[in-house]
Amino acid sequence: MVPPASPTRPVNRHFALSLLRVLPVFALVSSQVFSQPKPVKIGFLPSDLSACAVTSPDDTLLVSVFTGPSDFSSAHGINGPDKASLTFIGRDKVTRLCFFQNQRVVPAEAKLWRKRFLTASGSPPGTLQALTPSRSINCRFDKWVTQVGDKVLPLGLLLISFQEQVPPAGTPLADPEGRIAGLILQPASANTAYAIPAEAVQRVSGDITRHRKLVRGWLGISLSTESQIPRITRVWPDSPAAKEGLRENDVIVKAGGYVTERYPDAVNALFYSIPGQATSLEILRGSERLPFQITPISQKPE
Repeated sequence: MVPPASPTRPVNRHFALSLLRVLPVFALVSSQVFSQPKPVKIGFLPSDLSACAVTSPDDTLLVSVFTGPSDFSSAHGINGPDKASLTFIGRDKVTRLCFFQNQRVVPAEAKLWRKRFLTASGSPPGTLQALTPSRSINCRFDKWVTQVGDKVLPLGLLLISFQEQVPPAGTPLADPEGRIAGLILQPASANTAYAIPAEAVQRVSGDITRHRKLVRGWLGISLSTESQIPRITRVWPDSPAAKEGLRENDVIVKAGGYVTERYPDAVNALFYSIPGQATSLEILRGSERLPFQITPISQKPE
């Protein structure tokens, strides 16, 4: 559940998504340009949920989606009549992505995943295809969603519209060049769905490979949840932000290539900050725009 709003909180705090119970199913992807991925059907125990897994963006893991109300104890692959236990690597409970050792069950699919795209100017194309095991379903990218009601999401999701029933969670969304632009997460209505952007899958996959879990970057700033704009209300002493000269009342207008007009935009942008890698910020201080390069550290413990 998303925690209740408070007057101020760190923008890098680990939020939780409120997800519906859906049957996660990865779909067979047909690519117009690149080779077709060969997903493997998997089952989660002790639940009755099943899914399909495809190679992760770096080709070293299998990536799947688990949306059950409780955790799973083990998973097994199903390839025709053959079953094999999967070696669990890590899971991110925010995005619901989970990863397993590839073990050559699924051939590597180099260049299948869409490269980084940004909000606004770099959004996915309007026309997409949801690729299910039996057929392709035409759909459209409508907009980015960073907030549902008064709940700010921990990362921006794609809102996808269909002319028919929404396909199962985990269904890949292919752009016109056949690359995966995102994965269906959960229905938003009878004919719309939220989807995890491909960049988020790549962000989580990298940390799972290195750390077996998602490691958030911490800049040492807090923003007010009551403000419509991402105005800094606190700079933590001895934090990366303090050392680089950020101040209270500074407004973040751009972070890591993302335009941050609203508070939820900044939360989404800083989801992609990686400890040890410099994050570019553009700050509005009074009437002056100032550039900064700040290297986040691992998120400060609560």
